[in-house]
Amino acid sequence: MERIVALVGPTAVGKTDVSIELARGLNAEIVACDSMQVYRRMRRLTTQPTDDQRAAVRHHLIDCLEPTEPFDVARYRRAAREAIRDMGQRSKAALIVGGTGLYLKALQRGLCEAPAEQPAVRERLLAAIREQGTAVSHDRLRRVDPVAAAKIHPNDSRRIVRALEVFEVSGRPLSSFWDHGEDSVRIDTIGLMRDRAELYERINRRVERMIRDEAVLDEARALSALPMSRTASQVHGLRFVRAYLSGELSCEDAIGQWQRQVRRYARRQMTWFRADGRIRWVGVSPAQSARDVAERVLAALGDARVALSVVG
Repeated sequence: MERIVALVGPTAVGKTDVSIELARGLNAEIVACDSMQVYRRMRRLTTQPTDDQRAAVRHHLIDCLEPTEPFDVARYRRAAREAIRDMGQRSKAALIVGGTGLYLKALQRGLCEAPAEQPAVRERLLAAIREQGTAVSHDRLRRVDPVAAAKIHPNDSRRIVRALEVFEVSGRPLSSFWDHGEDSVRIDTIGLMRDRAELYERINRRVERMIRDEAVLDEARALSALPMSRTASQVHGLRFVRAYLSGELSCEDAIGQWQRQVRRYARRQMTWFRADGRIRWVGVSPAQSARDVAERVLAALGDARVALSVVG
């Protein structure tokens, strides 16, 4: 029986470096759990593992999809399950690494059986948010589905729209569809956390490096020529880099707006993960190396074993 482990946490907490050391300790391959790193042509924008890191440990679901293609939780779940099955057949453990909590939840618990997207309904709901802001739509969601509203951040327009769309199409609250999927994959999950001020400083430094990285600017220029999918176009920082390149924003303004976007995202990630009582948390300090943290994660995992045979 091989272990299935997930290493989660907010962006910039240090998951990638730790995951390489941890994968070596577990005799594992890495399955990315990231809605953006799946895309090609944006390796620097999405801070994908380096060539050396990918050479050290085999990665799955990274740099494998054109940005013109849509990607969603259902497609992720199918691809991740296939990768995990393959690892089990080769006596490899699976290490799932990332910060997209919805993808991990779908892999663990199955998919919500809610109705498919309805483009006309979705566009009308999006138009309402553009005209009135997210607060009005979130208030409406609170009236029709208070359970979902309590779990969806008032500024998360994408999830607000989806919840309202499901209610309009089915006449049922989105929350009534939750937790009906099969518990198809049992995963031992470790979360990394840092002091908030330190995490925000790491985010700020990363953004400053990225916007001054010519490779990042080149990616943004190239992506401007593509008909990007709705999913890929949501990659953090792209609109600010484009605004900087076009002269609409100064470099400093682009940096500031990008930093705020990523800090808000990190807060949402932590809110999501903290709601999962099954996650065991490992604190990370500036003085610790990736190997030190990986050793602490291995100690936290102990001797827990999870059978790959549960992946159907």
